[in-house]
Amino acid sequence: MSWRLVARKDFEDVIRSWLLWSIIGVFLLLMGIIGLAASAEDLSTADGTAMYMLFNSLGAQLLLPVTALVVGYMAITAERQSGSLRILFGLSHDRRDVVFGKVLSRATAMLAATLVVCGALLALLLWTVGSVSVPTYLAFLGLTVLLTLAFTGIALGISSSTGSRATAMGAAIGSYVFFALLYHPIVAGVHYVVEGGLAGYAAPKWYFLLQRLDPMTAYREALSLVTGRYLSPMIGWPRMIEDVPAGATAENGLLLTERVGGELPVYLTEWFSVVVLLAWFAVPVAVGYWRFERADLN
Repeated sequence: MSWRLVARKDFEDVIRSWLLWSIIGVFLLLMGIIGLAASAEDLSTADGTAMYMLFNSLGAQLLLPVTALVVGYMAITAERQSGSLRILFGLSHDRRDVVFGKVLSRATAMLAATLVVCGALLALLLWTVGSVSVPTYLAFLGLTVLLTLAFTGIALGISSSTGSRATAMGAAIGSYVFFALLYHPIVAGVHYVVEGGLAGYAAPKWYFLLQRLDPMTAYREALSLVTGRYLSPMIGWPRMIEDVPAGATAENGLLLTERVGGELPVYLTEWFSVVVLLAWFAVPVAVGYWRFERADLN
């Protein structure tokens, strides 16, 4: 029961945070402006895929990862730096209670924020398109929740592992920069070393697997398979670090189902993306807990 008390108190603090809801509010404002400014012809595709593409660019590649990192990176580090952990331990809480209580509270707060954002997208879909494919929307909602949890887990793993605000902030910023800007060029470099050149249109399956291990790519590729529409990354890496013909980048030419001959192996399906996103939640939390248990808090 002790970890539940930690979670309840921390959740009350987080959910009242002006920073969390300010970020969400700015995003909702942007979505509203875009919805008002764009014509119905631009957005009213039969299944609303244009809106999912918009959300992928603004929400999944920027807003939710950054918000989750901001909400989580100081969860435990702040307690260590201020000395308030001693108060928690004095109330019969142990280190496990602190870690798992913080994980539950921050994950729940981010889940609430994600549901608000996805609810706004649903309203925008109904307004601009008039109808929504329920299976597609539910798959989108589930994947978006998992993406948020993945970056929440990364942030909490960082917070559990470090005792300095500067270190935690640097690690949080660095993790986003790594996944958003550095991961794809690194994978392209591995392909160059192994295969002797840049990846072409029909690259080896292991190359696509390595790309899929990035949580943002796992989300984006899974949503592409669900919607049947290629969703591009925030930075157009296929046009920059791959030897792909210009004509292949049009429409859905970069879908995995087009680039991989035959049936997709299980490790390139949307279900494997679910495993990747869950792993990015669980593994950093486990590593952070392991380090926190062994840390000298004095």
